[in-house]
Amino acid sequence: MRRLLLPVATSLCLMLTSALAQAPESSLLHILSNQAVFGKDFSAVLRSLPAWNAYGEHEVAIFEHQVVGATRHNTRDEAQKRAAQLNQTLLKVQAPLKSEFGALAQSPPAPLHAEAIAFPEDDSYRVVVADSSLQLLNSELTLARLKKELGAPQKVAYVTVQNRTERRPIQLTLYEYADGQVAFATPDLSLHPGIIDRVLLNVPAISAAAFQEAR
Repeated sequence: MRRLLLPVATSLCLMLTSALAQAPESSLLHILSNQAVFGKDFSAVLRSLPAWNAYGEHEVAIFEHQVVGATRHNTRDEAQKRAAQLNQTLLKVQAPLKSEFGALAQSPPAPLHAEAIAFPEDDSYRVVVADSSLQLLNSELTLARLKKELGAPQKVAYVTVQNRTERRPIQLTLYEYADGQVAFATPDLSLHPGIIDRVLLNVPAISAAAFQEAR
């Protein structure tokens, strides 16, 4: 079972439902290049995945304006040291997209800088690439819009995100595509109910599928 990013917590409850087959499955290329799903700067972040992979991150979450690493850190200093390592990796590691994914490289590169932040959903610290000017995910993406663009998800998963206090945990519903390489998520506690607020990407799998060998 793949390791879930995000708000992964001390106690994680995962339940998979049966596959949904009402619509044809979307290919990884069709998913990642869909401009109705992702924002104009997404391809720049996508091209950073080989660096995240070399850095050792298994999964990242794409929010509207930021990319959040899966690894939880107990202190800001610990996360900041890892962020500095990722910044060095972003400068050093480059991998061209495979020919069938070449159209994703047409947008101009956006400068990416990693930093440490407090991640309140599970009371950890995370390494993130964040900038309010980045447009990474359609801010009005609903499940209905997602199904219209990509068809029905292959699987639906339910995740409970525990925290370190007694406050109510967050419940995530994940809609999985491309054999679990991509999962769209809606939280139950949200200021915008029904809106998909993050996408989980399997870093090693997508790096292997979309990129030539890193150098």
